[in-house]
Amino acid sequence: MATFIITYDTHKGRNYQTLYDAMEKHSGVRLAESVWGISLSNTVGEVRDWVKSVLDGDDTIIVIQVKPKPSWATQKADAKATEWLKGNCQSS
Repeated sequence: MATFIITYDTHKGRNYQTLYDAMEKHSGVRLAESVWGISLSNTVGEVRDWVKSVLDGDDTIIVIQVKPKPSWATQKADAKATEWLKGNCQSS
């Protein structure tokens, strides 16, 4: 089981209920307005794709694996954020 931090920004619509329902179904905990903590038996890329499936294709998603070892995956993240992750976390 791995532990992840998931953060996101929606760009067109602001309907988060599908995401909230998916997170709660898997015992996710809302850490801040657009940040969730969750433990799953998936890779960081699989978690990103799962979140992508419940949001719109133009939304920004960042998934950081914090346990058992740091890893990360993004979609449409700012270049500075991606560079920071490359320099500070092991990539997937």
